[in-house]
Amino acid sequence: RPPRGASPSCAAMAGEQSAALELKGDRRLVAAGGASFAPAAGTAAAGSDEENWGGSLTGRIPLQDLPALPSRGQGFFMEPLCGIFVVGICSMLFVGMVHAIGASKEDLKEEGVEKELSVLPVYLVWAEAGVAALCVLFLLFGGAGVIRRSEKTCYPMPAEVEQRLRTHRSLEGLTNVEGPEKSSYCVRCLVWRPPVTAKDKTHHCVVCSRCVRGFDHHCGVFGRCIVRGNMPCFVVLIAMLPAGFATAFLSIIAGGMSTRRA
Repeated sequence: RPPRGASPSCAAMAGEQSAALELKGDRRLVAAGGASFAPAAGTAAAGSDEENWGGSLTGRIPLQDLPALPSRGQGFFMEPLCGIFVVGICSMLFVGMVHAIGASKEDLKEEGVEKELSVLPVYLVWAEAGVAALCVLFLLFGGAGVIRRSEKTCYPMPAEVEQRLRTHRSLEGLTNVEGPEKSSYCVRCLVWRPPVTAKDKTHHCVVCSRCVRGFDHHCGVFGRCIVRGNMPCFVVLIAMLPAGFATAFLSIIAGGMSTRRA
C-alpha cells in the first residue's frame, strides 16, 4: 500500500507491483500442481488459439496425471515371434547352404581368382543375415511413427476431455475430437494427431494401441505398424530373401568354376 500523501504515479506503480505479485503467486500455485487449477476452458481471450482448440493452456492437467496409455493387444507380443522365426530360419538356411557348397569344393580351391570367388559368397551371406537381424530389431523396438505424449502433442486439451478427466469420469463413448486444419485429438492416447494428407496418414492401431503417423499397414508377421519411418527398413528386410537366393546361386557358380579349373 502506497504511503499517505504519495503522488498518483507512485500509487499506480504500487498497484502494478501488487498485481504482478498476485499473478506470480497464482502461477506458482499452478506449477506446484496444487488442487486449484487456472480458469477452465472457454475463459481464454476470444479468437485465441486456446479457445479455438477447445482447451486452456493455464492450469492444465500435468502430463504425469493423465491416465495410462491403452494396454497393448495380445498380437503386439505374439505376432513378432512369427517374424523372428521366419527370419531366423531363412538366415540359417542360406548361411548353411553357402557353407555347405563351399565345403564340398574345399579340396578343389587354389590360390587366385577362383578362391576369392568361392570366399565372397560366405562374406555376403553373413552380411545379409546381419542386415536382416538389424532390420528386425528396428521394426520391433524402433517405435517409428508413434505419436508420443508431450507438451506439444497433448495440449491444449479439448474441453469435454478435460472436464471428464477432472471429474474422474471414463472417456468411453467419446469420439475423436476434430481440430483445426483437419487435425484430430485421439481420446484413447490423449494426443493431437497431425492433419491427414495423401502422403501422411495418421491412424490408431488396435493391436499396437498407439497412434502412428505415416501409416501404411499393420504387419501381422512382425506385429508392428509399417509406417513411413520404418518403410525403408521393411523393404530392405524383404529384399534380403532374394539376396540370399542370389548369394547361394553365386556360391554354386564359384564352385563350378573351381571344378572346371581342377
